[in-house]
Amino acid sequence: MSKNIYVVSGCLGFVGFNLANQIHEQGHKVIGIDLKGTENGIKKWRCEQLMNIDIKILEADISDKYDVRNAWDEVSKIGDVESVFHLAGLAGVRRSLEVPSDYYNVNLRGTFNLLQIAKDSKVRSFIFSSTSSVYGDLKDKKSSNETDKTTPISPYAYSKLAAEEICKFFSNTYSINISILRYFTVYGPSGRPDMSILKFIHKIFNEEPITIYGDGSQKRDFTYITDICEGTFSSSSLDGFNILNLGRSDPVNLMKVVELIQDIVGKPANIEFKPNHPLDVDRTFADISNAKRLIQWTPKVSIQSGLKKTYDWYINNIDSIDTLE
Repeated sequence: MSKNIYVVSGCLGFVGFNLANQIHEQGHKVIGIDLKGTENGIKKWRCEQLMNIDIKILEADISDKYDVRNAWDEVSKIGDVESVFHLAGLAGVRRSLEVPSDYYNVNLRGTFNLLQIAKDSKVRSFIFSSTSSVYGDLKDKKSSNETDKTTPISPYAYSKLAAEEICKFFSNTYSINISILRYFTVYGPSGRPDMSILKFIHKIFNEEPITIYGDGSQKRDFTYITDICEGTFSSSSLDGFNILNLGRSDPVNLMKVVELIQDIVGKPANIEFKPNHPLDVDRTFADISNAKRLIQWTPKVSIQSGLKKTYDWYINNIDSIDTLE
């Protein structure tokens, strides 16, 4: 099998790291772009893992067009790039309220800078990681479809939706194959420590209290990382402009997740309930008919299996990670 070259921006992030690993395992050449030197804890661990399998990581601030251009000059010396997986950016609904300008700078300007590079380099495809947060609250709808009206309620979601529009412009104007992927609550090994599942596993294992906002009845469409990576890579083969939901399409009650983690860890959770956060939605639920039709994608990993895999990773690696914070 011939080796294609794929660029993954945000390769030290949760999805970017796992995607880079998966593409590498398939025998392809992967070049990562991310900020180095600021990593700590789990991000440092991810960096070491990628370096151990000789994945080249180029340092660049994607919001700086000169940084991005310099990094791409290094990429060009290696060969022609098949696809760019643009996963770099600032995440986190609540944190975006604290520093909204940072989110717009990185998520919009960074996307624009990488799109310019992709256009000039004539890559086969450009894949942009967006979020289910662009839909806002489902209210009376059963699930979110890509054709639904978007009603974002946070600076993070607005920044992602605006970046989607930039992608659409580039695709329509310059005939670039672009796929926008709206991820639904991704979790799994080496996950984001600020998100519920890894945080709950860590705190329940260490007999520390966990915080649940509201009564825990809110539902999330938890989607395991390997399923997300498979859908992300498959989307690079699509032509034209496409928007796809990637979610398990089987929302789970948050209290049910806590119960499952308790069973896996073998310890009870000490739960502290706090009032609902104004940016939290009641339910997320992906309509994945588009992904099934276009890339024959169906998630395989159940919440029970995914939680067990995540816990096993935590037990096997926590001692080599300075901190999960």
